[in-house]
Amino acid sequence: MSSETISPTGIPIAPSPWTLSATIYMFAWYIPSSQPLPPFAYSPLEAKSAVLISSKPCGGLASVQVIRYSDSPVGPYDEMLVCPGTFEYEVVDNGQKVVRKNTRVSRIYVSQKVTCYNGRKTWNIPKHLARFSFTSPTPDTTKVEVFPHDTTGDILEATASAKPFFTALYKPISYMPSFPFSTRIGKYMGIDFNLVQPPLPEGKGKEGELPGTTKWCKLLPLEYTKKASLGWFDLRQMDPSGDSKASNTDDLDEDTLPEGAYSTFENWWPGLRRWNIGLKMEDATVDFGGEIYWE
Repeated sequence: MSSETISPTGIPIAPSPWTLSATIYMFAWYIPSSQPLPPFAYSPLEAKSAVLISSKPCGGLASVQVIRYSDSPVGPYDEMLVCPGTFEYEVVDNGQKVVRKNTRVSRIYVSQKVTCYNGRKTWNIPKHLARFSFTSPTPDTTKVEVFPHDTTGDILEATASAKPFFTALYKPISYMPSFPFSTRIGKYMGIDFNLVQPPLPEGKGKEGELPGTTKWCKLLPLEYTKKASLGWFDLRQMDPSGDSKASNTDDLDEDTLPEGAYSTFENWWPGLRRWNIGLKMEDATVDFGGEIYWE
């Protein structure tokens, strides 16, 4: 491979655009503009970035997605992302500073280093590594647990935590037929799904997977399928004994944990109920590209 297809840290570069095949689990909720974001809305590295934390959160439609990519330009991988509503930012329009607001991915985990590096470098998506566990407690349910590399206090993010950052159980609604669904529906509902991502700080990841960036990035990801279905997400965060323990940090050394390493809420996010309705998108296609940059 030429130097143009390999990063300085030895990771293959996969340029935009990307088209990916996936199974997507997602649920959404509304965040009031008066509700401050909890510390765990950001990964510990990004939580130290003055650019990121200076953008005022404005609330609005929030979502969590857990995605299993079966095919992508960087191979298969798993992903969990948090979009906690909209954020204000400044742009220059016709020589004047203008305040706008858009949705943002504030925290996201992936299961391999190549997508981690490329997602950060190309689109300012603040990816970090994690180990993912998918199990089926019963034949019709799917349980996901996400064990991050950046919640142990190790700046190299070399190994996954023994404790999950996020746990959810998905249960489909019986006897409900599947239906086509696309995030293009947003433009007909007056919802702007464009992501506007701030520049990222550089991390010291052991795999060289945490590059920093210097420009803002705007892009519109698209997700669509002919086979979407409704289901329930159980968001009770449980410890190994089955007790509701909000991310199970009792046996960790709290003095070594980065701020915001884990949620402290019973149902993960403040104000969420235990059971939340959401979508499963099977045989879905995800398109990433068309990015715009500015200083």
